[in-house]
Amino acid sequence: MNYPEPKTSRFKALLSSCIKTAIAAGLIYWLIKSGSIRLEFLYVSLDKLPALLTGCIVLLIGLSLSAFRFKDLLKGAGAPVNTLKCLKITSIMYFFSQCVLGPASGDFARYYYTVKETEKGAQTGAAIMADRIIGTMGLFGLSGLGIILNWSLVESSPELRTVAVPLLGLLCGLWLSFLLGIISLIKGRCAALYIGIPILVSIVTMCYTDRVSFLAVELAPMLILVSILSIFAALIAPEFLEKGWIYKKLFSGSKVGSKIGQLVSALLLYRNCPLIFLKTVIITAVQHFLLILSLYFFSQAQNLPAIPNFYEILFAAPIAFLAGIIPAPAAGLGVNEAAFETLLSLASSGTISAGASIYLMMRIWTTLFSLSGIPFLLREKRKRVAN
Repeated sequence: MNYPEPKTSRFKALLSSCIKTAIAAGLIYWLIKSGSIRLEFLYVSLDKLPALLTGCIVLLIGLSLSAFRFKDLLKGAGAPVNTLKCLKITSIMYFFSQCVLGPASGDFARYYYTVKETEKGAQTGAAIMADRIIGTMGLFGLSGLGIILNWSLVESSPELRTVAVPLLGLLCGLWLSFLLGIISLIKGRCAALYIGIPILVSIVTMCYTDRVSFLAVELAPMLILVSILSIFAALIAPEFLEKGWIYKKLFSGSKVGSKIGQLVSALLLYRNCPLIFLKTVIITAVQHFLLILSLYFFSQAQNLPAIPNFYEILFAAPIAFLAGIIPAPAAGLGVNEAAFETLLSLASSGTISAGASIYLMMRIWTTLFSLSGIPFLLREKRKRVAN
């Protein structure tokens, strides 16, 4: 199993980068013209420097946790790397993600430099895939938590209700499917059913006998549906393995299907080290919380017309982070800002109109921190020249 490397012509790569850059530039231009991004919003007065400093420290700690998470995943995959080297590789990854345009993504750089250290491409690819899956599922979980904690606001806003109800159902379905699918892969289908069926029964019972506020009438059928689908996911999950029926019959001959098989197989490397997997999940949760907390401190430091509270940021940030999954140059420049602007405005009933400036402040400091990868890149270049 190898980590999928980009295979595209130079012209296609250049064209893709130009299109993505144009989209990012267009979004930033729109945010500036609409007044969401202004220089005065980024200004920090002397009395608010402690909040800015706190935000920077929290952000730096959150970014650094990626190295410890990656170190544990490499260890579980059988390609151990010490903490210092993981910090070096992580700084290079952030530099490529934030500052380099084109197909050379942060994960590709992380894969390249990790393999130089370990000489184990398959294990490194598995660790990166597992890292991405855990990170994405963590954001799904935080997105659902942000919606639930702001449910009173959702119920009072027809616009939010229209978006939040199906989104919360989707997030619950993804999480349950992921959980039961992993159990099915590691412990077998029967173990997954022993857990999934009681969950389904509990959801049906809560929806029809103890209808609390966040299990409103329109949400109950969706929760029942996604719980049924999650049980179905547990039954078919093993068939997506490279030896499974679905993989052999439908996916083995296609590039996308091959990647699906690789993703599922990568998780099996951690079946014998559940504590490492659990530790990685905990680190991921702490990291995401710190990134959200840094946004809150940045918002308190900036010169904004209206300052959001923590719950409003908790509602908007995880979903805005997910928007960055869309492939784009410079880690989703423009996409994250536009998503955070829209979601924060919805969460605050339109009172917060400078969400893009808050996210841009975090991006500026993330980019500055990512420059720490340059010395490591120069050192690697000198080594190649010397050899």
